[in-house]
Amino acid sequence: MRKTSRQHSAGSRYHPLIVVILMMLVTGCAFFIPLLPHITSASRQFTYQVGQLAEEDIFAVQDFVYFDEDQTEERRLAAERAILPIASLNLRQTSLSYNRLDIFSKLLVNETDQRESNLYSFLGRENLMDRRNLLQRLFLLNEEELAYYIATLNETASMVLSRGLMDHDSYARILGDGYHSFRLEIGSHPQGDESDSLDEVLTKENLDDLLFAYLRGYIRQQSSFQPQLIIDTLVLLLENNLIYDEAKTLSLRAQARAKVDAVQIAIPKNMKLVSKDTPLTANQVRMLETMNEYSFPYTPTQLLARAIFTIMVTLVGCRAFLLFAQGHFRSHLYLILSLSALLVSLLLIGLIGWLLPGTILDSHLPVLLAPMFILQITDRKLLAFITSLMISSYAALLPSSSMMTFFFSIATGSLVLWTFQSAQRRLDTLSNWVYGAITTSFAALVANMLVGLDSHLYLPLVFGMIINVTGSMILVDVTVPIFERLLNIPTSFRLLEISREDNPLLERMAQVAQGSFTHSRHVAELSYAAAKTVGANPLLARVGAMFHDIGKSDHPEYFIENQTEENKHDDIKPSLSVAIIKSHVKLGVEKGRE
Repeated sequence: MRKTSRQHSAGSRYHPLIVVILMMLVTGCAFFIPLLPHITSASRQFTYQVGQLAEEDIFAVQDFVYFDEDQTEERRLAAERAILPIASLNLRQTSLSYNRLDIFSKLLVNETDQRESNLYSFLGRENLMDRRNLLQRLFLLNEEELAYYIATLNETASMVLSRGLMDHDSYARILGDGYHSFRLEIGSHPQGDESDSLDEVLTKENLDDLLFAYLRGYIRQQSSFQPQLIIDTLVLLLENNLIYDEAKTLSLRAQARAKVDAVQIAIPKNMKLVSKDTPLTANQVRMLETMNEYSFPYTPTQLLARAIFTIMVTLVGCRAFLLFAQGHFRSHLYLILSLSALLVSLLLIGLIGWLLPGTILDSHLPVLLAPMFILQITDRKLLAFITSLMISSYAALLPSSSMMTFFFSIATGSLVLWTFQSAQRRLDTLSNWVYGAITTSFAALVANMLVGLDSHLYLPLVFGMIINVTGSMILVDVTVPIFERLLNIPTSFRLLEISREDNPLLERMAQVAQGSFTHSRHVAELSYAAAKTVGANPLLARVGAMFHDIGKSDHPEYFIENQTEENKHDDIKPSLSVAIIKSHVKLGVEKGRE
């Protein structure tokens, strides 16, 4: 018996060391397991050049977003193309043209000897050159023809200036850019969405073609009318008043281009990107480069923050666990079991992530196993809740986690701990399963609805939650009996087994010390009722009362409840009598340890 006690004390001395080792393992797993998919992806880097043949079929190793530069450029060019050239009627140039026409007309009808010299002087002052010998032809007109010419000139000039006369170089640039229409700006704003055809724009180079048909109608009123004189006069006197505002056009196109967002294409995991033995396009090369960048999305700063977070969760969780288990001689043992359960849960999370890549729902995460295990082992819901809080914090770091994963884990864990009761009957286990499955499924639905989960995933979510609860209960029911026997932990199931009257110690006590056995039974019933009343552990109180006198089985006749007629103490010394009575305590402890 002393050897067993020494072994127990030696094992207890190693508990702090085991706790430290498990804390390091749990922290390491909580940090590295969420990174494993990214580490695996980063180990497969694809480097190809445009035009190079692919050596294998290449699939997306994970979900990522690709910015399609080709489509983006096409849309931006289309946005630029939608901005038509902007042109406006210049008032100064228009006024200058009307002023020239007025002076020219007055000088032309002035029948003096100086008419010719005045006209040439006017052209000189205006820097105009009569390359078509217009004045000499006009001097040949008689008075009637000249009057008709001036009237027609003013009408035609007014029409041309109102439509606008554009510089031929600007006209050619617009056509060269591929546009056949433009937008006429009046004031500082274009005329809505209306556009004018470039085919109707007048230039000094196309006046012959566009005005000749227009002027032909004047011949019917005067047979000697010469349309070419009108055209040549307009070419000579008019200034280009339809100005192409190229700077503003380019500015509007730049603004339109800037408003086009980059085209993002969501690439799902396992999507085929490149086929074997096919030349890679520039678009595919950029896609592979983007996938390589997404293979490990965390910066050194983010990795440091994740490491600090996992360390803090482990330290604070363990400190809180010991704080609320303070005073219990098994506190370190319970913490070891809690850390072990967390370690197993993290390994299961990693396994599920490997088996179900890219398809993990929150309900697939085994976040209920550790809290349920600690609840069954310790029968303390607060310690189980701390365990649930720790595994929920670790789960929040997973790649598949959403903003609600932590709250989902806490909600489902809390509901399980709240609904589960100590199972003393087989029906209790069934009721625990039913209540746990219903409440956790409801919590899972609510938590995921808040983040906009697609409705077609509701059924898989609930089904996964039921499987989660069922699997966790099975694992707990399998492992708890093993640990309670190996570590001699008085769980409710263990206490029920021990309290059965067919226990060898109780059977022997009932045979050789019937009075003590009957007394123990009565005390056990009273203890059970009292413990239930004050909120203590009734099973533990009952078992303690049943076994508190098992030491009397060795010398039952020396205890009054087992005596019939004679009293053995009458024949022995008082000191020996005291020793025999006291010895039943030591004997009981030794029998209990056996």
